[in-house]
Amino acid sequence: YKGIVIHISIIPFNMSNKRAVSLKWLDLEKRAESNFFLSWEWIGNWLGIIKGNVILIEAIDNNKVVGLGFFVEKSRKIFKLFPIKQWHLHRTGEIHEDQIWIEYNDFLLDSNISDSVRKEMVNAICSFEPSLHEVIIGLSTSHVINKFTEICENKSIRFRTLLETLAYRAETQETDLKNILSKNTRSQLKRSEKLLEQLGSLDFYVLTKTEDVEFSLESISNIHIERWHRTEEGSGFTNPCFNKFHSLMASESKKNIAQVSVLSLNSKPIGYLLNYIYKEKVYFYLSALTTFDENKIKVGLTLHTKAIQHYIDKGCLLYTSDA
Repeated sequence: YKGIVIHISIIPFNMSNKRAVSLKWLDLEKRAESNFFLSWEWIGNWLGIIKGNVILIEAIDNNKVVGLGFFVEKSRKIFKLFPIKQWHLHRTGEIHEDQIWIEYNDFLLDSNISDSVRKEMVNAICSFEPSLHEVIIGLSTSHVINKFTEICENKSIRFRTLLETLAYRAETQETDLKNILSKNTRSQLKRSEKLLEQLGSLDFYVLTKTEDVEFSLESISNIHIERWHRTEEGSGFTNPCFNKFHSLMASESKKNIAQVSVLSLNSKPIGYLLNYIYKEKVYFYLSALTTFDENKIKVGLTLHTKAIQHYIDKGCLLYTSDA
């Protein structure tokens, strides 16, 4: 990679070119320190549900693709009068389409020269079109956001951080999760399991077959809607785009990427976790949990603990979620 000369192209994307781009993406994915949200499973299905003006940015070094990303163009008005052109990275700027919540957002980059390629891609965007004023990243790590911000100092385009949230992760080198839980957490967990077992037979299992994951989505949806429909954010399961996307993720996954952890009481599920598995890492996506009048029953804590231990036993390296 000495003496690299990176060439950037920024072109309109047509769905008729999806297969050709997918081959480039999958090849680069092998050379990238990518996360699940930048996998073709996620990006390819996202392209299948969105509308709008999609733009492909591609970086090439020595006839090899070293950077890829998709933007969707949108505009907003300042003071309801002056239009501002925006590009959204792997998002659309439309609430109903962005409710699938991409996380750890970034370009897909060759890991050997990622910082150099990102810099060239950002510089190309900044000089591409005078009428472009904002590029929206959304949820990403502080490291990646800082990289974008550093590159864009003294540039005419502003890169905006749309949302920030905490993220939790469990490194899985320890083979027994209870050895790394705090005394207070172990106490809550023990009490919760005891109370649940007093109510009947408690069981935990993980659904991995495509048809089982697909079938479970209806039950997950019902519990999730009941829990969240009165809140400001609402439940994604009332959104047709959200439902279509996750149905695609479940039905088209050939590698058991979509998995559902289930906690049942007397053979009736009382909690679900929808997880996505990618490169030996577990990405917790959402939960659907039954509530009990007894607040010492912690369905979520009990289920997450059993799920993390399950994936430790399977040899996974990381269990991560946003807050």
